[in-house]
Amino acid sequence: MSAWVVPVPLAEAKSRLSELIERVSQGEEFVITRHDAEIARLVPVKRAGRGEVVEAIASMRAGRSRRSASNAELREWREEGRR
Repeated sequence: MSAWVVPVPLAEAKSRLSELIERVSQGEEFVITRHDAEIARLVPVKRAGRGEVVEAIASMRAGRSRRSASNAELREWREEGRR
């Protein structure tokens, strides 16, 4: 997060949203306020690095390798919601 976050009143943010989004894409951050109280933040999206993506995929694959549900369990779970 940047050291300086610019406060922007809600009414101003509504009328200048496109401009604020463009500035956020350049790395700036804003706090939207209503009656001087913070209600939201506009911050750049943190993109996942390749290592994080590879780790997430490995985690999903590891979870998938666990025992899968039997057909009977699947039928039971399906019917459970219909009661």
